[in-house]
Amino acid sequence: MPSTTIARTECRRYLRGKIPWIVALCFVVLSRSTAQPEPAATRIIGNAISLIHAQPPTVLIVPFAAAVINFRSITRERESGTARILLGTKTTRPRLVLGMVLGRATALLVPILAATILVVGYDTFRYGQFSPLLLLGFLALSAAYVFAWTGLIVGISAASSSTTRAIILGSIATIGFTLWNDVTLPFVWQLTTGTTPGTELAYPDAFAVAGWFSPVSAFQVLVNWLFGVPIGPDSTVTQVADAMRQTGEFAPTPPPLSAWWALVFLLAWPALTLVTGITIFQRGDLAPRSQPEILRRLIDVVPSLPPLSERQFDWLPGHGSVIDSLPGSWQPLARREFHRLARTPLVWAVGGLVFVAAILSLSPATYIQQALGSRVPLAALQQPLRFIGGIGVLFGTFRSVIHERDTGAIRFTAGTAVSRTETLVGFTLGRAVAFAIPIVLAVVLTCLVAVPQHGIVPLSTLAVFLSYTVLFVVVIAGIGVSLSTILRSQAVAGFAVLVFAAVHIMWYQISNTIYGVVSGASVSGFTPPSNPLYLVIRWLPPLQLSNVVMNAIIGVPNSSAPATGVISNLQPNQLSNEVVVRLHYSSDVPVWYLHPSVALVELILWVFVPFAIALALYRTRSID
Repeated sequence: MPSTTIARTECRRYLRGKIPWIVALCFVVLSRSTAQPEPAATRIIGNAISLIHAQPPTVLIVPFAAAVINFRSITRERESGTARILLGTKTTRPRLVLGMVLGRATALLVPILAATILVVGYDTFRYGQFSPLLLLGFLALSAAYVFAWTGLIVGISAASSSTTRAIILGSIATIGFTLWNDVTLPFVWQLTTGTTPGTELAYPDAFAVAGWFSPVSAFQVLVNWLFGVPIGPDSTVTQVADAMRQTGEFAPTPPPLSAWWALVFLLAWPALTLVTGITIFQRGDLAPRSQPEILRRLIDVVPSLPPLSERQFDWLPGHGSVIDSLPGSWQPLARREFHRLARTPLVWAVGGLVFVAAILSLSPATYIQQALGSRVPLAALQQPLRFIGGIGVLFGTFRSVIHERDTGAIRFTAGTAVSRTETLVGFTLGRAVAFAIPIVLAVVLTCLVAVPQHGIVPLSTLAVFLSYTVLFVVVIAGIGVSLSTILRSQAVAGFAVLVFAAVHIMWYQISNTIYGVVSGASVSGFTPPSNPLYLVIRWLPPLQLSNVVMNAIIGVPNSSAPATGVISNLQPNQLSNEVVVRLHYSSDVPVWYLHPSVALVELILWVFVPFAIALALYRTRSID
C-alpha cells in the first residue's frame, strides 16, 4: 500500500501552489479553441454534445501537466537527500513511489475535474442537452487518464538516476505518445516494415490496432465508446465527421478491436513503467549518480582515443581571435555554457534524432521526388529540424538561468566584469552553438547519404539552408533563455515549454478560433477566407514561420506547410487544411506582408522581443 502521509503531503504541496490554477486556465482556454460540430454531427452525438469540448483539453493538457509535475518526483528526493530521511522510517521504496503517484495524481485531478464541470456546465446551457450518467462516466475516465499519466512519469523518474535523464526520457514519452498517430507510429512503422502509411501501407489491420497503443489514443477510444459514436483514436467530432465525409451519410467503420482493449492499453503503460522504475529504484543507490556522462565514458574507454577534455572542444565554438575580438565580455561565459552542454547526451540525441527522422523521410511519393529533384533531402529535413530540433533546443535552454540562480552560481557570474546583458548573450550563444554543431552535422550527413538516390544538393541552396539552420537554433535558444530569465521556477518554465509544444500541435484549431474572434466568421483550413490576415495568424508561431522560410529556400510555393505537403496539395483531387497561398489567393505573394522575407523578420522578432522583456526584468530584479 502507498504511504498516505506522503500522498497527503504531495497533494497539499501542489494544491497550494500556482500549477492547479494554470492547468485549469489552460483547460478552459483550449476548450474554447476546439472544433465545432456540424448540425448533422450534433444530432448524431446527442446528449454527449455538452461534453465534447472537455475531451480535447483533457487529452492534451493531462500529459504535459503530469510531465511537469512529476519529472522530478523521485529524482528530486534523491538529489536533495530527503529520500534517505523518508526511507529511514517505516516507508519502503515501493511505498514512496506509489505515494508520489497517489498524491500528485490527486493534485492534478482536482483542477481537471473542476475545469471539466465548468466547461460542461457552460455547454449544457448552450446546447440544452445533458446526461448525468455520461458526465460521471467521463469524469471516471478522466481520473483513470490522470492516474495513468502520473504513474507513467513517476515510473520514469524512479528509473532515472538524475533530473536531466528524467526530463529527457519523460519528454520523449510525453511528446511521442501525444503525437502517436501523427508522427511516432508512422515513424516506427516505416522503420520496422519499410513502408510508409498511406495507399501502400503494409499490414493495415495491425496498423489500425497499433493506433490504440498510446495512452492518448486509448483514452480517446474509451470516451468515444462512452459517447456512443464511432470508436477510434481521434476526438468525438473528428470521428463523426470522418464517418460522414466519404459518402455524405453516416457510415462508421467497425473498430479493429473491442473498446475494452483500450482500457488494457491505458493501464498497461503506467503499470509497466512503475514496475520497472520501482525495480531499478530498489536496486540502485539513493544518492544521484555522480559518474561522468555516458558519452564521455564511452569515449574514455576506447584505447585509441585520448580522454575527452575541454581543450579538444576549443576549436568548435570559435576559441580563436575572431570570437574573442568581438565586442563585449560574453565570450568566456558562452564558452563555459558550450562546454557544459556539449558533454551532455541531449544535444547529440537531438542531432541524432533529426538525422534518423530525415533518413526515414528520403523516399516520398514519386511526384514529390520529380518536383524536388536533388532537393529532396532538404525537404526531408524540414519537419525534423522544425519540431525535433526546435523543441530539443528549448529543453536544453529553459533551465539555463534558473539553474544558475538555484545553485547560487549566478552570484559568481554577477561578480565578474560580465554585465547582465552580456550574461544573457553568453547563455544564448554558448548553448545555441552546442546544439548547432550536431544539427548541422545531421543536415550534412543526410545530404551525403541521399547522394546515390537523389543526387547532390545544389551547393548554393545547401549553404543558405545551413545558414538558416544556425539562425533558427539561435532564435529558439534565445526564446528558451528568455523563458528561463522571466520565469523563476523550473516547474513553471518546464510547463511553459510543454505548453509551447502543445500550442504548436493544436495551432490549426487555435488559429481558426482567433480569426473567428477577430473577424466574427467561423472558418477552417479546408475553406480559408479571402482575407490574407488569416494567413498572418496561421503563420504566427515561430515553428510555422520556419516552414515559410525553408519553403522559400527549397524553392516550393509559399506556405507554412512542409514542402512535401505543399506539393501534395498542388496535385488534383487533394484536400488538406494546410493552406497553399497560390491555390487560394491566385499568387504566391498576394500582399507584401506574406512575402517569405517578412516571415524571416518575424522569426527574428521572436528572439528579440522576449529577450528584451527578459533583459528588462533581469536588470531590475534581485540577482537571487
